[in-house]
Amino acid sequence: TLQVTGTFKERQHLHEDLEVIPAPGHTPGTTLYLWDNGEHRYLFTGDFLCYEGDEWRTVILPSSDREASIKSLELIRDLDFDALVPWVSIEGDSPVFFVKDDNDKKQRVQKVIDRVRNGENT
Repeated sequence: TLQVTGTFKERQHLHEDLEVIPAPGHTPGTTLYLWDNGEHRYLFTGDFLCYEGDEWRTVILPSSDREASIKSLELIRDLDFDALVPWVSIEGDSPVFFVKDDNDKKQRVQKVIDRVRNGENT
C-alpha cells in the first residue's frame, strides 16, 4: 500500500494538447488526462471508468466517496472527448472506445451515474 502524498486540486494544462483533470471519489488522487492529438480527444481514465463490450462501468470501492464519484462522473459526462482509454480492456475488446457522438457519450456516462446513485458499485 502506498499513501498518496499530493494530488491535483484543479484542472490544468501540462502542455497545449494535454490537460490534467482531478476526479475525486474513486480513490484519493484519482486523475484523468485529456489528450488532443488533433484528430481525436482521448480521455485516459485510469481505473475509474472503463468499458466491457458496449457498456461503460465505474468501480465504487468500500473506501470510495460515492457522492464525489458521482460529481466526477458528471464532469466526465460533460467533457469534450471522443475516445475513452481506460487502464484495462477486456480480452477481445479494443483498448480504445470511440464514441459515436456527444449524445452517445452523455447517455453512456449517465447510465453509470444512475447505477451509482441507485447504490450499485459499477
